[in-house]
Amino acid sequence: MFNEKSMKERIGSMEKNVSLLALQEVEDYFFKKIKRYDFDPSYDVIANEIPYFRTVCYTEYAHCFMIHPLNQELRLKQVMDAYNDNVEVEYDYVAHFKDFVLNKNPNKYLNMVNDKEYPKRSNLVVLVGSNKLKERLCLNKLRYISNKCGNDVWFKPHPITTHSIIGEIMDLFGEEKILPRNSNLYSFLVDADVVYTTHMSESVLYSVCLDKQVEPTDVYHKAEQASFYHINKWLFTEKNPKEWVNRTFNSYKSGIINPVVDPNWKTKIDNYLEYIDEVRESYKNKYIEIPKKQEDKK
Repeated sequence: MFNEKSMKERIGSMEKNVSLLALQEVEDYFFKKIKRYDFDPSYDVIANEIPYFRTVCYTEYAHCFMIHPLNQELRLKQVMDAYNDNVEVEYDYVAHFKDFVLNKNPNKYLNMVNDKEYPKRSNLVVLVGSNKLKERLCLNKLRYISNKCGNDVWFKPHPITTHSIIGEIMDLFGEEKILPRNSNLYSFLVDADVVYTTHMSESVLYSVCLDKQVEPTDVYHKAEQASFYHINKWLFTEKNPKEWVNRTFNSYKSGIINPVVDPNWKTKIDNYLEYIDEVRESYKNKYIEIPKKQEDKK
């Protein structure tokens, strides 16, 4: 998560927000504890291993440390188990995320600019980076939004978007609807009534905590491939998403760790790893993985 070589490969010359450094101690503790188990950590990856998985993914999500198995069924299971755990809502995550937007800096990257010259608009479209935009966003939905909202909409490019892609977006929807890629997303999110975003974006979480209406713009059959799908899926569909957040995130089974909110975060990691190992063991020998040498021959 904080390896300089890895960051350069993933985000180039961009720099992560210094507020994310609060997660460095969490990452170190996670590495220490996971050594006791028969699976390995991997940063910010997505795949679908068998339920008796080999890999646990970890990444940042809204300045939280997110953990889940590299298996679609089990990452959905863990958040459903967390919600059904029905633990005491000891910590108000919703209030934390709301305050983070209104009074702090939730941007993942540094040097995002507050562009005061741009007027307030009721609709905000949060786009993904160049490497995912054409493959994962539904162009028909984006055209629908542009036509429906007229000039009462902003399209916000991801900070990691090439100039050529931004040019294409301007050609499609009009230059007057496109914000600079280094604009502070959250200053526009606060003013919006409806936020159109994706299962790949943590903006969904911040939006529901601010009582915004949220709608997905993903290509439907690829939404499940998103890193945050197992969380954002419920934020798009739950009748009371704020209640869902607090109830789910307070359970260690969620795999959501926030050292700023929860002073007992180490215990939460310990309990999560024990829980997910038990889930994994329940699937042993139910599905047999193809050895890698056989996969290579296909």
